[in-house]
Amino acid sequence: MRPRLLSVALVLVGALALAQEPPPPPVEAPPSPEYRLIEPRADEVVRKMSALLQHTKAFALEAEEAFDDVPEHQPRRQLAGRRHIALRRPDHLASTVAGDALHRSVWFDGKTFTALDEERNVYASMELEGTIDGALDTIFDRAGFSVALADFLYADPYARLTESAERGVYLGIHEAAGVPCHHVAFEAPLIDWQLWVEAGAKPLPRKLVIAYKSEEGVPQYSVTIRKWNLAASVPDALFKFEAPEKAVRVDPPAFLPAPEAPAKSEGAPVPASRKEEVKP
Repeated sequence: MRPRLLSVALVLVGALALAQEPPPPPVEAPPSPEYRLIEPRADEVVRKMSALLQHTKAFALEAEEAFDDVPEHQPRRQLAGRRHIALRRPDHLASTVAGDALHRSVWFDGKTFTALDEERNVYASMELEGTIDGALDTIFDRAGFSVALADFLYADPYARLTESAERGVYLGIHEAAGVPCHHVAFEAPLIDWQLWVEAGAKPLPRKLVIAYKSEEGVPQYSVTIRKWNLAASVPDALFKFEAPEKAVRVDPPAFLPAPEAPAKSEGAPVPASRKEEVKP
């Protein structure tokens, strides 16, 4: 799995980011068919969830996330944050995150991708025409950066989530985000991941946990999606960046490292005047 899982946010602020965040999931080659041992019910849960998101033209969500920071020669610590995402397929996306270590935002309107580091009041923009899929791929390819929850934002979430899965099991009905969910667990060579999908007429993803087996200390990233709005009002203005007062613009190269020096960063929160637009 190459899950640019979740949290949209974003790469352009890479060179300025000092805070820790979940490490990008490693790029894993799809396994040979003979090595895939995925239970049909587990596969069905992910397929139904993917179909719902794939055919939803616009949505907004609110999520709580936590990730392990495992510094060398220091105790393990867990950092948390709250994320809001708004999407309108095929080419509009906005995200904000604020928490223990991250305070950043990004906007994509099909033509321009902008990232803001609100703590430093610095932003960068780059021309990037195309779809959400293309924008996320370009960011990853140029900076080696993975966007949180991004697998749920792609046009085909099922393909993104399962492309490297070797094993998958159905674990039963367990609660997440206060609702009964189908709980599934998948294993890939370098990461393990679990997914809770709401049981009922709307199979929405409610919780995701990733364990990074290739990282020292096997840190985990966890996100619980508390609110979904599948009929969200997402006007064009939501995806247009407006520079805060006294904000300094930096050329994209200052934010976007070369491929050989990938960034580990995310976008900053939407300014207070625009925050309510993003919430479900």
